[in-house]
Amino acid sequence: MSDSNSTAWLAAGVRHELFMRVLPALRHDMAGPLSVARMGATVLKRYIAAQPFDPALCLKRMEQTDEQLNQLLLSIRTLSRWDVESTDRVIPTPALHATLHLARPMLDLQGIVLETTEVDAPASWPQLQPARALYMVLGVLSQLQDSGQGPRSITVVPEGDTLRLSMQAVTPTLPGDHQPAQRHMRVDAQALQWLADDLRWPIEISADTVVLGRPDEQ
Repeated sequence: MSDSNSTAWLAAGVRHELFMRVLPALRHDMAGPLSVARMGATVLKRYIAAQPFDPALCLKRMEQTDEQLNQLLLSIRTLSRWDVESTDRVIPTPALHATLHLARPMLDLQGIVLETTEVDAPASWPQLQPARALYMVLGVLSQLQDSGQGPRSITVVPEGDTLRLSMQAVTPTLPGDHQPAQRHMRVDAQALQWLADDLRWPIEISADTVVLGRPDEQ
């Protein structure tokens, strides 16, 4: 097996772990609108059977259900952004915002505060394949998450052509020595490097900081 193929398989394993970490948030985005739509259908049945019949009330409920189904459809369509074979390209900043928003629940469960989700990507970065941006940023956040213990915060700051993600310890907000359960699979520096090599993304990894360079154009 060639070195490039070996790295690709190793990176695929890292991508799988990253996807599993955010799967609860993805599942919530799809299950939430569906649950509301099902409740809306139950209420609509009661409206239809009621006497006297109120068409305006039924129409309002149908519009609300339609809105929930549209949200569900949007969540399903966004699953395509995880396709590493996609030929789509997106502007880096919205892709960065979407990834940071997606990662926040994962980090919250580990007592890690993501200081901002609205930081802009460096202006020099080219348009990116959606999956490439998702996996790279999630990989960095997961590596920082797994490299320490206790309450921490992560800051994301653009610096020239690079994006610097740094972790700092913070004062506990709750008393006690409770520590979140550690995941069996850890994203360490080597795993992150495999991912970066496969995604052709320059990266510098240190103890509490990861710097993403300007990604190669694909």
